[in-house]
Amino acid sequence: MNERDIANGFSAVWSEFFPMLSPTFIVAFNEAFVRPILGSGGIVQPVSSKVKTARPDVLAEFGFRLASTAIQAGVPVRAAARDKLMLDAADSAAAKRIREFRPELPLDELRLNEPEQQEGVRLAAVYEEFLGLWPTEAATFSPMVRGNGLLSSCFADLSVGSTLFEVKTVARPFHSRDLRQLLVYLALQSATGERRWDNGGLFNPRLSVFCTFSIDWLVTRLSGGRPPKMVFTDFVQSLARDLVLDRRF
Repeated sequence: MNERDIANGFSAVWSEFFPMLSPTFIVAFNEAFVRPILGSGGIVQPVSSKVKTARPDVLAEFGFRLASTAIQAGVPVRAAARDKLMLDAADSAAAKRIREFRPELPLDELRLNEPEQQEGVRLAAVYEEFLGLWPTEAATFSPMVRGNGLLSSCFADLSVGSTLFEVKTVARPFHSRDLRQLLVYLALQSATGERRWDNGGLFNPRLSVFCTFSIDWLVTRLSGGRPPKMVFTDFVQSLARDLVLDRRF
């Protein structure tokens, strides 16, 4: 059981602890919080798909990996895109990551062709513009979140200073399940006694949009006014209980 399974299932648990996370809330949330990225040359334009690909998930992961490689190496994304070793490393890492969720697929079917890689480069460049909004903050790709009990340790998407971002490279508005996945990471953080992030956010490199918000505000709003620490503690315990029942029956 991973964080994606939890975000997409356990509807009774989600309804109990976050009853206000409704379709109506998500519509209002997108309208009020989501905004375009203002980069070095003005508003960063969406990355329209110029290739037909059977593996959009691999392409999205490739953009993420290439951005991570370039930024950690301290080089521009365009420079990394001209480096065959960096391209191959990002391609291989993306394929292996997706195969963790689809183990039946051969690795060679998950490798990208050149046009797909070039679109991935365009996505990676959006990460570069996005992180430019916080020039003094440290960025960490795939920060590890410690597990708690039956919930295993996992890797979130992107940490920027005290903000944890969930990344969704899709051609749609943000959905409630996107917030759910972020809430799983934040609940685990709270349950383990850590306080690495005070704010949360959603980021879409495909549409070049993002949002940020106070974690305490969001949890209080979605839980109907309960204290965030209490909500997270009870939420993790309830999930663990349901996981035990699921494995037994």
